[in-house]
Amino acid sequence: MDAETELLVNLLTQATADGHSGRLPTERELGARLGVSRGALRERLATLEAMGMVRRRQGSGTYLEAPDPAFARLYFNLAVRFGQISTAELERAREMLETAVVRSAAERATTEDVGRLRAQIDEMYAASSADDVERGDSADYEFHRLLYRIADNPVLDLLTDGLSAALRGLLHDRRRSAWEAEDLKAGGTPRRRVTDAVHEEIADAIAANDPEAATLAVKHHYEVWRQITGKTSD
Repeated sequence: MDAETELLVNLLTQATADGHSGRLPTERELGARLGVSRGALRERLATLEAMGMVRRRQGSGTYLEAPDPAFARLYFNLAVRFGQISTAELERAREMLETAVVRSAAERATTEDVGRLRAQIDEMYAASSADDVERGDSADYEFHRLLYRIADNPVLDLLTDGLSAALRGLLHDRRRSAWEAEDLKAGGTPRRRVTDAVHEEIADAIAANDPEAATLAVKHHYEVWRQITGKTSD
């Protein structure tokens, strides 16, 4: 790792050294241990605070925090805004991640996990019947978030949180256009839209603890959305 990264890692390591239990030593102690000036140390602490890794309390000290996914959300949002990453690339990355995640979810899922997934599918159907896009978005988002929770990998969880946040507006518009396309084809509002029903294939495969079927189901899910919205795969 580069010198800057190594310094940040060493700084965080001090948070649990010598029985500090999450509270970092004083700036003077840290500066002496790491061989840096207090000014340089404060710059690094500010970086870590912006990342959600530490929290400074006036008059109390600096404390180690669990990583905040807000940093990942900010990174991906800015990367898209400044043209460093396209939304098409984000969508493709999300699909690739989820293809791997459902395999793990199928191996680990409990009956209770499957029940939670099916509850979100029911919520999608209810949202469709009420023509409530916001409600449908929330149920869809929670369904996919549950997949990551079942897979139980914090690295993937952090990545998808950032990706999904950056894509949220696009996915909202995509849901509305998908609903309109389905309604037009059906000659009215269908009781169960295909874009909702396709989630049942994923839940069924996970309920059967079948990783191969889960992989095929999530690929079909994305293909259905592309077909209905007229988007092609990259």
